[in-house]
Amino acid sequence: NKLRRDQRVNMMDNSIKKIFKLDSQILKPRKLNQTWIKDIGYDQAPHYSEKMGLYELEDFLTVTSERIDHVKITTTQILNCPEIWLKKKIEAYKKYKVQPYLDHTYFMKAYEVGAVDKAIVLGKELGFEYIEFMSTYKDVPEEDLFRWRKLSKELGLNMFYEHHPKRNWFKSSDEESSAFADIISMAKPFIDDGAIMLVLDHEEFELQNNEGKVNYKEIIDYFGKEKICFEITSPKEGNERWLHDLKKYFQLFGSNINVCNVMPSQALLIENLRKNPDLDLIPKRF
Repeated sequence: NKLRRDQRVNMMDNSIKKIFKLDSQILKPRKLNQTWIKDIGYDQAPHYSEKMGLYELEDFLTVTSERIDHVKITTTQILNCPEIWLKKKIEAYKKYKVQPYLDHTYFMKAYEVGAVDKAIVLGKELGFEYIEFMSTYKDVPEEDLFRWRKLSKELGLNMFYEHHPKRNWFKSSDEESSAFADIISMAKPFIDDGAIMLVLDHEEFELQNNEGKVNYKEIIDYFGKEKICFEITSPKEGNERWLHDLKKYFQLFGSNINVCNVMPSQALLIENLRKNPDLDLIPKRF
C-alpha cells in the first residue's frame, strides 16, 4: 500500500544520506535558507524555455518540494490561462507544501486598470494565500495602500513587499539606485502591517554597485535577515547571470539567506551552492 511504499522510499533516502554522508535538509517551515522559484507556465517565449504544465509539475514537486518554500506564478498565466487549470496548478503546489504567490506584476496590472481591490479578492478566490506589493514612490496614495493591505489581511492573504528601483514604477525615470533610508521608509508600512518578507529586486542591487554591500547590510540589521529575500536575475538577462548574483549574495550576506526568482532547473543546485558557494557549475567548453 501507499504507506509501506512511502516508508521504503524514506528508508532508501536515509541509507543514501548515510552512505554518502549527505547533510539533512532543513525542514519547513524555515525562516532562513528559503528558496522561491518562478513558474512561467507556457507563455513566456522567447525569453524562457522551461515550461511548467500540470503533468511536469507533479513529477517535479515529487523530487524538489522539500527544497522549495514559495513559487511565483507569473501574471501572464493568471491573465491568459483557463481558470480551472490555474486552480489545479495552485492546489498541486499547496499539496506539496510549496506556497504560490501573486507577484508584483499582478498588482501593477490591476493598478493600471483601477481594479486592485477586485484583483485582491480574485486572487483569494483562485486559491492564493500570498500576494506581493511593490514600491510606488508616493505615486499611489498611502490611504489606498493601507486599504489594500487591510483587505489582504481580512481575506487571509499574507503579504510580501518587493522593493524596486524607481525606473520599474516610472518607466521614464533615470537609472538610479534607492537610498538606504528610502528603501526602509517604503518597506516599513508593509512590514508594520504584517508583511512577512521584504524582497529586494536584483536590479536595485546592480544599480547600488559598491554601495549595495553597505546599504543592504543596514537593511538586514534594521529588519532582520529572516525578513529579507534576495532576488536573482532571470535567464532572459543572461544564462549565467543568476549564478553570479547568487554567489555574490552568499559572499556578502551569508549562504543562509533567502533567495527568489529561481528557475525550476536551478532549484536543486541552490543547496549545493549554499554549502559550497565556490562550486563551479558552468561546464568547461572544449
